[in-house]
Amino acid sequence: MNNLLSPQAGAVNRRGISGFTLVELMVSIVIGMVLIIFISSLYLNSKASFRLNDDNARLQEDGNYALTLIGRNLMQAGYGAMRTVSTTSFTGKGLVACDNGFASPLAATPSFTCSGTAGEPGFTVSYSVDAYDSTNSPISGIGADCNGNNAGGTAVNSFFIATKSGETSSSLFCNGNGNTVSQPILNNVDHMVLTYGVDTTGVYAASQFLSTASAVSALPLNAANKGGWNQLVSITVCLEVHSENIVTTAAQTYQNCAGASTTATDKKLHATLTRTFTLRNRAAPSLT
Repeated sequence: MNNLLSPQAGAVNRRGISGFTLVELMVSIVIGMVLIIFISSLYLNSKASFRLNDDNARLQEDGNYALTLIGRNLMQAGYGAMRTVSTTSFTGKGLVACDNGFASPLAATPSFTCSGTAGEPGFTVSYSVDAYDSTNSPISGIGADCNGNNAGGTAVNSFFIATKSGETSSSLFCNGNGNTVSQPILNNVDHMVLTYGVDTTGVYAASQFLSTASAVSALPLNAANKGGWNQLVSITVCLEVHSENIVTTAAQTYQNCAGASTTATDKKLHATLTRTFTLRNRAAPSLT
């Protein structure tokens, strides 16, 4: 028993439970900090990559919806029930456009006459629709304009770029049949560029491509005795859009609708969406 309580035994026990030295503790802290920084950096990079991919997917999805809606209208431009081999029940203008958009499309009493000041282009599509059914049409869209309202037999849908009061970014809107409230269909749209494919030879195929609505309006009669907007057989719609959030750490360089390299310094994701639509109701009478 005396041996177990001897000073020598106590010294051995104290040496057995001794801790880390100061150097070992500092090395452990440094290693821990390096691991924390590495994991944090990995997490932040993964989060940034996720946000970038998510915003890109959102841009593509929303842009595809807007272009699909526009295309569905353009491909019906001038549609009407056949009356004879060369005439239909539709007597209006299937498609007209304005180089600088419309005068006051977001006013309490909107005006869709062409604007005289510089701005983004706008266009109006018209075509015959089936009778509106108050029970089924709100769901199916049959007989309705682009805002879901009763078109009264003829849809007249106007598409344009504008900025709502209190907002800093412009949007793509659609107004159906002169409604008092226009519906935004795509937010954060910087520019819209239209290219008009016209039939100047009377063969019902695009022989020339024009960049302005005024140039289309000024076209002389072709071999099929059609002039102006009656020669329009296709239209290319290009939209320049950007993301809602800042998702990059540096300026982004991309190609705009004109094919030119453009650098955006707002650190948001920018994209250019383009699609060409054929006005199928401008086909040869034998094909209608």
